[in-house]
This record gives sequence, C-alpha cells and structure tokens, in this order.
Amino acid sequence: MLDINLTTILFQMANFAIMAALLYFLLFKRVSTQVRKRKQQLAQIEAETKANLAVSEQAKAEAEKQLANAQSLIDEKISRAKSELEVNRFQIIDKTRKEAERIIKEAVATAEIEQMRSLEKYNDELTTTIIAIVKNLLHQYSPEVIHNSLVQQTSERIWELGKKEMDRVEAIRHSLHDREPTLALESAFPLSKEQQANLIRTFSALADKNLHLNMSISKELGSGIRVRLGDFIINNSLDALLHDIEQQAKQEVADFIAGQKE
Repeated sequence: MLDINLTTILFQMANFAIMAALLYFLLFKRVSTQVRKRKQQLAQIEAETKANLAVSEQAKAEAEKQLANAQSLIDEKISRAKSELEVNRFQIIDKTRKEAERIIKEAVATAEIEQMRSLEKYNDELTTTIIAIVKNLLHQYSPEVIHNSLVQQTSERIWELGKKEMDRVEAIRHSLHDREPTLALESAFPLSKEQQANLIRTFSALADKNLHLNMSISKELGSGIRVRLGDFIINNSLDALLHDIEQQAKQEVADFIAGQKE
C-alpha cells in the first residue's frame, strides 16, 4: 500500500496550486489576452467589413444610378446623332440635287452655245456657198443687157459724183499728184471700143488728166465692172451686190440666233 500522509498531500496540493498559478499567469492569461485581442480585432474587422459593405452598397447604388444616367445620355446622344444624320442626309441630297441641276444647266447652256456656233458656222458656209453658186449662174446666164447696164450705170455715177461732190473730186485729183494715172478696169465680159472710150472719157474728166487704161477680164465679178483710179475704187458688179446681200443675210441670221439665245 502506498504510504500517503498528510504532508505529502499538502505538498502535492501546494505543487498543484503553484502549477495552476503558473499556468494561469504564464499560459492561460496570455492566451486569454490574445483571445480577447483577437476577438476585439475580429469585432473591428466585422465592423469595418459592415462599414465597407455599406459603402460598397452605396457605391453600387451610386454606380447603378450613374449607369442609368449614362445610358440615358447615350440614348439621348444616339437620338441626337440620328437626327443630325437625318438632317445631314437631306442636306447632302439637296446639295447633290442642286449641284446636279447646276451641272445640267451648264451642260445645256454649253450645248446651246455649241449648237449656236455650229448654226452660225453652217449659216456662214451655206450663205457663202449659195452666193458663189448664184454668182456663177448669173455669170453664165445673165443677159448682156444687165452687164451693159451696169457699165453705163458706172459712168453715170461718176458724172453725178462730179456734179454733186466736188470736194471729193478735188481730193481724188489731189491724190493723183503729177503722174499720169492708170485706170485699172476689171470687167466680167469684154467691153466694146465704145464702152472703153466712154469710160476713159468719164474718168479722165474725173481726174482732169489723161489716163492710161489697164483692162482685164474677171469672171468673179459675175457681171459689171470694178474700177480703180489711185485710191478711188468703184465696184458696180453683181459680185459687189451679192456680197452686200451675203453680209445682210448673215447679219439677219446672227440677229435671229442672238434673239433665240435671249
């Protein structure tokens, strides 16, 4: 049997008490302190977490609000952009239409100008051709009486000039100076001796001098004569008459074309 006495029991109890005290102060108290601190930290963390959670919820709500506002702004901008695009589309269409109309008008105006130019050119060529044909036909088929009449008419015009326009006659005489002037005479048909003599007499009276006759045949005159004395020229022929008709016809057509342009 164990020999247990009161002293041993008291000693053991004292040891236990000391050990318990040591464990309390050295281990349990420290652990309790750590536990308490940890508990406080956890409580703080929990409080911070709750606070952060509240802030997060508020931030989330704010973000959702901003997102809703952003979506509204986006929708508004898209709507405005669509409206602007629609306006721009109509502006572009209108501008394109006006530009097309301008180009068409310019093209039509250019075409009309070219048409008028072609018409003017055609008119000139046609009129010149007709006059040339008429002159050739008149030269071939005009009766001798027409030619003789134009020759006689030339003499009469010179005599009338000497009676009514003495200042011009003096100017012609002055231009001849002291030289013996040459009477250059072109005739569509040969002249008779009497016609030549009559013309020399007429123009000698005009020049108040004897004249040297230089005569040639020129079928281009059609009928009649063309005379040159110094600087004085008289053309009494079908060619001159047809030339006047040609110029008048061209002018009338040009006036008609100008009227069409307006």
